[in-house]
Amino acid sequence: MNALELKLPPGPSYIVGQLLSWKAAGYVLFVASVRSGADAVGVYAPVWAIIASSAIAIPTALYVKSGLRYWRDERTAAALGARLAPKVSGKKPLGLDLVAAMLEGQKSGYIGESQVPQCPPFKA
Repeated sequence: MNALELKLPPGPSYIVGQLLSWKAAGYVLFVASVRSGADAVGVYAPVWAIIASSAIAIPTALYVKSGLRYWRDERTAAALGARLAPKVSGKKPLGLDLVAAMLEGQKSGYIGESQVPQCPPFKA
């Protein structure tokens, strides 16, 4: 491949692959089992409750997965005698205030100058 040629992003094939992944299949099986379990017991959950709990379950699962990954990385770093880079938290969601400050600093000052207050002093 020539260095000037650009690869196309995965696009539709990636999306279809994710939709057909084990996660999506497990999700569909979970909803189906809730419905069939309701048939067996005779207690029916409203469709809105199933949809709402499903919509809440996905972000919750991603949050828990992220927390577990950070915990695992922290333990691995500690076992190697290292530590993870500190997290920088912004005032706005998703750190949008930090991104805006970086873009403004790039226009009017030095790159990364806006991040200096976020950095702890170096300790050897």
